[in-house]
Amino acid sequence: MAEHKIEPFVIGMTGLSGAGKSFYVNALKSRLGNLVSVVGFDDYYKPLEFQEVDHHGEANYDLPQALYSDKFHEDLLQLLEYHPVMIKKYQFEHYDAPEVVEPIYPAPILLVEGLFVMEFEAVDALLDYRVFIDCDLDLCFERRLNRDIAERNIPRKRSLHQWEHHVMPAYENFILPHKNRCNLVIENNGPAEENIQKIVDIVKSTSHPTVSQLLSAI
Repeated sequence: MAEHKIEPFVIGMTGLSGAGKSFYVNALKSRLGNLVSVVGFDDYYKPLEFQEVDHHGEANYDLPQALYSDKFHEDLLQLLEYHPVMIKKYQFEHYDAPEVVEPIYPAPILLVEGLFVMEFEAVDALLDYRVFIDCDLDLCFERRLNRDIAERNIPRKRSLHQWEHHVMPAYENFILPHKNRCNLVIENNGPAEENIQKIVDIVKSTSHPTVSQLLSAI
């Protein structure tokens, strides 16, 4: 490793859209503070003109090829070598929103979150620990629909179409198959503190000493 001597511990987190990945990401950030950096695959979507279009003429963002996976992998490698990276925040359907470029700084723990983080072999090979967030399908659907309308400027009709023709097929083909190979499956239907503590304990017990010693007070 480079002169910093720290060997980061990489956690991969996936699950169906609306399962609660963002909740767990935020909970871990709150618990670990500046010891963790989050790398979200959502910020690596290709522009609309590069997306595949379904038979209804709708762009399908729920495909592995919808994202710049090579760039995502390159940025992870940079963070593992303790170099910061710059990312352009993806605006979804807020096409008139100003461009936002933000840095991601290296940290002893990297939390890599997104639908397809385990689908790409090169990215998956960098993960030290894999977490699958599971949740009731109806609850996922309600969360996804509300988020699409309220936060992402997506009309209800389009959101319903995407759920049926894009989201669920992607889940069944590219996300669910990785569930059984995850180190931890979280049933996101109750208090989260026990699961958060479990993840922290795993990092403490299995990470490189340069990382685990930083967690001794947590």
